[in-house]
Amino acid sequence: MCADYTPSRSDQIEQHFAVRSPQFDLPPEAWPGYMAPIIRASHEVPGELEVAPACFGMVPHWADMKLARQTYNARTETVAQKPSFRNAWKRKQFCIISADNFFEPCYETGKPMACQPPSPVFGNSGRKICCCRSRC
Repeated sequence: MCADYTPSRSDQIEQHFAVRSPQFDLPPEAWPGYMAPIIRASHEVPGELEVAPACFGMVPHWADMKLARQTYNARTETVAQKPSFRNAWKRKQFCIISADNFFEPCYETGKPMACQPPSPVFGNSGRKICCCRSRC
């Protein structure tokens, strides 16, 4: 998974998902521990979607926010067992993360640094990349 990403703009989310996106005062780039918009099943209206701010990284209620740096990736082999993920996984709490692009660590120089993929994630089609995550 990415080290950080650029969340889609509110107008892009509204257009692509046909859901009203409130204006949040969030940073333009999301790193583990930062807040970013997600699309999830509405807590108010069953069967509808809503946009809400959420932390990039799974941080259990009992943990310090610093844990987000270590819990933003879940492995399919252990997601049902790890304390940070298992309850959300069992309750099927999932969401969609809409991103314009994402950045991966680049170790070509021997030092980790953010690298943007050479072309937009959504290619020439203009479609967004969407990732799923649990606990929404």
